[in-house]
Amino acid sequence: MAKWGEGDPRWIVEERPDATNVNNWHWTEKNAGPWSKDRLKELLNNLKIAQNGIDCKITNVESIDGEATANNRKGKLIFFYEWDIKLKWEGVLAGAAEKIKGEVHIPNLSEENDVSEVDVSRIIQMYSYYKFIK
Repeated sequence: MAKWGEGDPRWIVEERPDATNVNNWHWTEKNAGPWSKDRLKELLNNLKIAQNGIDCKITNVESIDGEATANNRKGKLIFFYEWDIKLKWEGVLAGAAEKIKGEVHIPNLSEENDVSEVDVSRIIQMYSYYKFIK
């Protein structure tokens, strides 16, 4: 560790009268919430999934609550986000004539969680289910 006043001049951060953040060295934070919310709605609305005999489509993005920020420190971008997402969907199983409807709730979508750690709860409303019971 250098003695006071004997350090490399490249390391010295000076107070600038114009308050310029040279090379984004100091921490800056920008609200990315509105943009992220719009982008998530754009990506999820009418999203279709078709595999293993199941055709499913997101019919409504019911709510997206949370926040997102874009940070910059020493020229490195760092993103933080935490979203609570509720979706409505409908689909058809292979060989079935009637549509199945349901909801999906993702309560903890964030950069802290791995994809395998994200909780997804599903509510399936099978209107034709009652026909089979009777």
